[in-house]
Amino acid sequence: MIIAFYLRLSIADGDLDKDNKDESNSIENQRILLQSYLLTMELSDAEVVEYIDDGYSGLNFNRPAFGRMIEDAKNGKVDMILVKDLSRLGRDYIGVGDYLEQIFPVLGIRFVAVNSHYDSNNYIGRTMGLEMSMGNLINTLYCKDISKKLKTALQTKWKQGVSTVGRLPFGYIKDKDDPHKWLIDPEASKYVRLIFDLALKGYSTKMITEHLNENKIPTPGQYREMKTGGGAWSRVVSDEEWLWEISKVWRILKTYAYTGALVQGQSSSVRVGGKERRSIPKRDQFIVENTHEGIVTKEEFEKAQCVFRNMNFNTIRKDGGHILGGKVRCGNCNLLMLYQNTVEQVILCRHKMSSGKMSLCSSMRYDAKRIEGQVWFALRQQMALFEKVTALAEKVRAESSTDLAAEKRELSRTVEDRKAARVRAYENYVEGHLDKDQYLRQKNQLTDEIQKLNYRLAFLNGETDTADELFHDISEVKKTSENMRFDKLTREAVQAFVDVVYVHDVERIEIKFLFDDLIERTVAYTEEHQGAPAAE
Repeated sequence: MIIAFYLRLSIADGDLDKDNKDESNSIENQRILLQSYLLTMELSDAEVVEYIDDGYSGLNFNRPAFGRMIEDAKNGKVDMILVKDLSRLGRDYIGVGDYLEQIFPVLGIRFVAVNSHYDSNNYIGRTMGLEMSMGNLINTLYCKDISKKLKTALQTKWKQGVSTVGRLPFGYIKDKDDPHKWLIDPEASKYVRLIFDLALKGYSTKMITEHLNENKIPTPGQYREMKTGGGAWSRVVSDEEWLWEISKVWRILKTYAYTGALVQGQSSSVRVGGKERRSIPKRDQFIVENTHEGIVTKEEFEKAQCVFRNMNFNTIRKDGGHILGGKVRCGNCNLLMLYQNTVEQVILCRHKMSSGKMSLCSSMRYDAKRIEGQVWFALRQQMALFEKVTALAEKVRAESSTDLAAEKRELSRTVEDRKAARVRAYENYVEGHLDKDQYLRQKNQLTDEIQKLNYRLAFLNGETDTADELFHDISEVKKTSENMRFDKLTREAVQAFVDVVYVHDVERIEIKFLFDDLIERTVAYTEEHQGAPAAE
């Protein structure tokens, strides 16, 4: 039996006392508690695997170790899960209930929360009961209460003009002696000042962007990389296309903090523990004037806004209902392309549109319907290839499975024979029919044979597991395709099968499908077991 210890400690649970640990919840104490509990269950000989999420909230289940544990459970690598209490599993009332009453029972997993006195074996065929439900609800309310207290504490600091910002606006750095204090970065602030000066001269955001790129002014990301050696956040574009964009200029011109005011509370979570955020109206934000040295005056900032309001800042929807929305990328800069539904439906590179003439991306407006047609044609071809190679692989597997099973049976029988021979050699040595040297030679020879046979057996078992995984993946794609309409391209088919569409130019479109790797694995399996190419 394989038992999973799931150990979790969040920031709310820890970060207490001088050792940054809450002793009742520390990972080590959770481990000791679960080990002690195993002894009472007479399961001390079971194999134990630990999954540790240190510093992760219990309000959602997006935790790396938890995700691995569930995947292992799905693959039959976990028989039982032990936690200190239900709050370690999670503090989301609904989510915990789903795992206890639906997911774990379906997977055949026994779940035990020691301090909550919960053992799923005691609830087979019935729900967890009012007491457990109330405990889960209390855990959820606890997190909401913690979140509310934290928010109140932050707001108190904001009202006092204390910065809790992690990432400062471009042009400022933190004071080494006081991380809550902002200092002007002499070099970066010149670039910010330049942007405002150009806006005050009547330059549009596009003109400012092109001026910065033509004069090779580093972007905030480039500047940070030059100064710190750290990589840029979520950078996708190549070095050649790492340019200023209209959106970056727009963001700087709209940042009121450049006047010397501290602006905080500009967004908030939609729900506790969630990643979605919403913007807060300016009247409800926390703005404290004169907390740091300004790069521009308030008058200059307001004048820049007046100029800005006269600028034509075009916005184009990223998706707009387009079938291929979120799948089409520029073959040059690698960024998602935009869909524009005007007189004609077109797809264009937003990076080229936003960065101007310094970008090497194409300014072409591609016919959306034409790209859809090319994707539709390629998808049908790829699905036909998939059907062909999987049919051949299934035939090869059926022909080879009997021989494989027979070889494994013969290997297992031979291993048992060699083990029995080793025992007989020892008995002959004890009875005096063999001297010590003869016995050791026979024993070593038999041990070597057994080891080689076991290696071969392990290899064949691994081959079987790999094949099972391959054909399971094939089955999943087939089940998905059975429920699809293939008389035309649909959004559903795109989401299920299309990975990305790279548009290089009018004549060259590169399409990658989500099951391309599966086709390659299937062909490799067929070639290996057939001994000849699987497909022309």
